[in-house]
Amino acid sequence: MKKLVTMFMVFIMLFSFAGCGPKENSTAGSGKEEVATDDDSMQTTENPADITTEQKKASDGSTMDMTGVVTAERIEGFDQTAAPQAGDTIATISVEGYGDIKVRFFDKIAPYGVKNFITHAKEGYYDGLTFHRIIKDFMIQGGDPEGTGMGGESIWGEPFYNEISEQTCIIRGSLCYANSSMDPSNGSQFFITQKESVTEEEMAGYEKQGLSFTEEQRKVYLEKGGCPWLQNGFTVFGQVYEGMDIVDTLSKVETDENDMPKQPVKITSVTVSQY
Repeated sequence: MKKLVTMFMVFIMLFSFAGCGPKENSTAGSGKEEVATDDDSMQTTENPADITTEQKKASDGSTMDMTGVVTAERIEGFDQTAAPQAGDTIATISVEGYGDIKVRFFDKIAPYGVKNFITHAKEGYYDGLTFHRIIKDFMIQGGDPEGTGMGGESIWGEPFYNEISEQTCIIRGSLCYANSSMDPSNGSQFFITQKESVTEEEMAGYEKQGLSFTEEQRKVYLEKGGCPWLQNGFTVFGQVYEGMDIVDTLSKVETDENDMPKQPVKITSVTVSQY
């Protein structure tokens, strides 16, 4: 039970201090154990209702629908852990001194999230950045130009909404956007989950705390591991299909009291290609 309580505290920290939006719109990156109050969040994060309907253009000329996406498209036969198929778009996250992490994308389930990451990657946005926050048996987080957890923005210059689908679970190896406690607050920061297993006892504990899962979701977490306590709170836009050994190695690096690696873990490049 002590472990369960710890997991919930980590969930609150990730949700409240993720730092994925622009600096002035985020409560993130303090690295402190305390959790922001509702008042704190309101002071530092824009209310979705206050965002204008004016569409921001990305460098490629695309615009973002500021009304957001509540529920993503359902895909027949979707398999989150399936290997990429010939012609699929993939990305290789190269980490200096460690190796490559390869991911596939869920462009029909999270079209905005996928476009944002791929465009950033092609423009070299992530090159030279770090995994600034690492928690063993949980996740590795990067994508902040400031390296503090308080920086970064989307390709549209505005935070974008979560894209939530009951078909995706935040299992081991999931590629997700970090966010603050408000929606929209997705920007450039992302995390990859590392937790290897989930037990029946843990699932029962989450459910007692008020979290609910479909039977399929429950089965997937028990089979694949991951972070059930994050379900429905974060956009899952891809999945690691090769290089989880690299993620596991990174999860064990020495960190300070703010979960920042004592020696920088550098992303040399994120390369987009066809499988």
